[in-house]
Amino acid sequence: MEFNIGEIVQLKSGGPQMTVQRIIGSDNSNLIIKAADEFMKTQGFKEGDIVCQWFNGNKLESGTFKAEGLMKME
Repeated sequence: MEFNIGEIVQLKSGGPQMTVQRIIGSDNSNLIIKAADEFMKTQGFKEGDIVCQWFNGNKLESGTFKAEGLMKME
């Protein structure tokens, strides 16, 4: 499944609705983002994995997820 920045997603297993912040490997024009993506790859992530943000009460949270584990919300 393909995701786009700004889409609302949720883990297939449930949990909060999240906003797609970026997709690893999708922006090679920005050197800072490219460096961040390379670091994420050293942590076990790969191109196409999804960085999401969501609110836990008033606290902004973020995490990176395998695309296969997410579904788009209507």
